[in-house]
Amino acid sequence: MSKYLGWETATSLLLAYESMALAHRSTLRRASSDGGEPHAYYSYMHSFGLLILNASFVEGTVRSILTEKVKADLDEAVQRGIRAGRTEHDAPTRLLQKFLIELESSGGWDNLVKTAGVSYYGAALDSEVDKELKEGIGVLFTLRNVLAHGTTLIQPTVKMTDDMKDVYPYSWQSKLHGVAMYLERHFKKGGMFENLADPDLPEHFIDVTKKYFEQLAPQFAPLPERAQKTVDMIRGYSFGFVNYTR
Repeated sequence: MSKYLGWETATSLLLAYESMALAHRSTLRRASSDGGEPHAYYSYMHSFGLLILNASFVEGTVRSILTEKVKADLDEAVQRGIRAGRTEHDAPTRLLQKFLIELESSGGWDNLVKTAGVSYYGAALDSEVDKELKEGIGVLFTLRNVLAHGTTLIQPTVKMTDDMKDVYPYSWQSKLHGVAMYLERHFKKGGMFENLADPDLPEHFIDVTKKYFEQLAPQFAPLPERAQKTVDMIRGYSFGFVNYTR
């Protein structure tokens, strides 16, 4: 049996998130010290990084939960084989091992939660989580996928109809329609860019994350030790305060 070392990077990303959240609060406090409304620049300065980190430790933690469960099942199957006198993998353990390798090496939130979850459990991993929370997490990952590449965000000023699918920037409207609707519902600033500039945007998504794990974690109890530590840190986190670092 192979031996290896593991480093739960989701925990490190959460620590980085804490530091950036503190900087976000401090920057906004200084920018509004004269009593005026801080320019959107001061929100964007840290918000985008916070959203990227938020999505990353969500994905890393959920991936850890599933991979550790698969590893445990694989180890148990191998031990059954040893007791039965086998000296190498049979078909079921080969399939489990292949699934584990693919799970650890393949990216993408939907691929993890839906494709891998359905393959292993017969349902999406978060099938029991409230629809509103799943929508919030989906919006977070859409934003992460756009922001992490440093590309320009495009939002048409007039709604484009379906017969304009081949006209730029229809694809942006299609990609960000759900994001725009969600943000307007929660922040009511009248436009996607204005809603993205809301200083409370990162705190909203970490609150969604905390509630998401409150509903997701019990489905996989007991959680693997490494994932349990990160889930506990997420659920106990208070935005803009020192939670972990000293």
